[in-house]
Amino acid sequence: MEKMTGGALLAQTLQAAGVDEVFTLHGGHLDAFLIACRDHDIRLTDTRHEASSGHAAEAYARATGKIGVAVVTAGPGFTNAYTAIANAYLDRMPVLFVVGAPSTREADLNTLQGGIDQIAAASHITKWAYRVTNGARLPEVIEQAIRRATSGAPGPVLIEVPIEVMFTPIAPPARTGSLSNFMNPAPAPAPAQVEALLDLLRAAKRPVIVAGGGATLSRSSDALRAFAELSGVPVVTQNKADGILPQDHPLYAGSAMSMAIASAIGQPADLAILLGTRIGLFTGGRYGLIPSEAKVAQIDIDGAEPGRAGPIDLALIGDCRAALLALTASGRSLSWPDFGGWAATLKAARTLPHQQWEAVPAENADGVLHPYHATKALAAALPRDAVLVFDGGESSVWIRDHARPEGTGASLITGYLGTLGVGQGFAIGAARAFPNRPIFLFAGDGGVGFHIQEFDTMVRHGLNVHTIVLNNACWGMSQNGQDLIYGADKRAAVELADSAYEQVAAAFGGFAARVNRLDQIAPAITAALASGKPSCINVRIDGSVINPVTMNMVGITPGSKRAEPAATPDAPAKEAVVIPYYDNVD
Repeated sequence: MEKMTGGALLAQTLQAAGVDEVFTLHGGHLDAFLIACRDHDIRLTDTRHEASSGHAAEAYARATGKIGVAVVTAGPGFTNAYTAIANAYLDRMPVLFVVGAPSTREADLNTLQGGIDQIAAASHITKWAYRVTNGARLPEVIEQAIRRATSGAPGPVLIEVPIEVMFTPIAPPARTGSLSNFMNPAPAPAPAQVEALLDLLRAAKRPVIVAGGGATLSRSSDALRAFAELSGVPVVTQNKADGILPQDHPLYAGSAMSMAIASAIGQPADLAILLGTRIGLFTGGRYGLIPSEAKVAQIDIDGAEPGRAGPIDLALIGDCRAALLALTASGRSLSWPDFGGWAATLKAARTLPHQQWEAVPAENADGVLHPYHATKALAAALPRDAVLVFDGGESSVWIRDHARPEGTGASLITGYLGTLGVGQGFAIGAARAFPNRPIFLFAGDGGVGFHIQEFDTMVRHGLNVHTIVLNNACWGMSQNGQDLIYGADKRAAVELADSAYEQVAAAFGGFAARVNRLDQIAPAITAALASGKPSCINVRIDGSVINPVTMNMVGITPGSKRAEPAATPDAPAKEAVVIPYYDNVD
């Protein structure tokens, strides 16, 4: 049999596994693979920083449900990608990272881009990290890696391929033509668990399904809709599942924040079903959006996840889609209470927070746009099929209040690692996942600066990506957090300049626009779409306005369980140490 290099065998193996998109940045350790990709129908999207390659692969996986693949070079290529690996790990994204390495024969000789045990470093933030020392084993190792990444609770894996393995010609093993046997079984929860949840549901008065990242990764949109319509139970989404149901569906009540709003108006949920949603940051922490008196059932493929943040009432261990199908099959023979009034109340709660801002002037005394009115106008001007990417702290909160993504994977946002700078990579991955839809990246002026050079990637590859910079000339959540705790006269390292970010896009060949007034927003978006180029629209907004979510994250919102406890006759007030983003300390 004709010999081929290890790099060519790697390309052939990925093709056999159904991979046709790879995100990368060139490195000499990778050349044998990169050159071979063209012969194996693999498109290379090369970025300007390895972190962006990793973030693009993560977004591609989240948007498509397929394995994402990032291939980066040794040493600094690996360390640059480390944040992306960690981000994928915490968010359970199935991504295959292939990393180059110096020759193993010279590992201790102070060689180029050596001296780091990449496998040891990666083992802490991957499901599996493995070094290939025999090129003939590449097919079986890659097959094993993909299986590990996509089975059970998904997550990233890393395969290190030393340069001599990449470049040395070998006789490929016999079985390289097809590696398509990746149809992992989707385990359903036990029948007794299903029946127990149906009993809880039918006894509840105000139940709600909280769909999260697990619901997205299991591609459970149709199954969720079918069960919601059968039972009449309304649905809210944690941010990784936004778009999983049509925005105008009568049983879709928007983000999980609607639960907190319903509680505030005296209509707390009495049963929360966490569908692939983990209790933590995006449910407001242990004491956040879920009413303390509500029963909690949790559906998760990871048996260690339910109850992580305290006791729950029922755990269903299994795939979200399989669980929904089982619930629907068993629920068809049952009579269901009428949850219509509760569903309407929860849906209406979605827009109640807007009322406090509607009467506020659209501009401040200096003529700078209020972030609520600016983001409302931006959302209204977007095409209905827009795929939305969010990168920022407070800026993301403002725009997500108005955003209406359509379809599974059409909303992409940073996760538990809280990584700013994911936006450009996410947008690049989304553009490959949705080639026929426009991608709109909303980034704060802080977040956009991390990888602003990726405007070049978008232009070179002709990607339909449009970046909206919400420019408040500061690190918004950080500045407002400092102001709330220490006062505005104590600010440190939170101020930015009102910079012309759009001109960076123009310098790389993209379309550029600056927006200072509300009536400029819609024309700017229309012009950006008509340009046929990647674009950047720089929207100047007021950085002094504090979003209530920031106040809650800082931990000083009146009435919040993380705020300073109130005094009672039996318990004098305790002094609380305010700890931003985490539980306060008595």
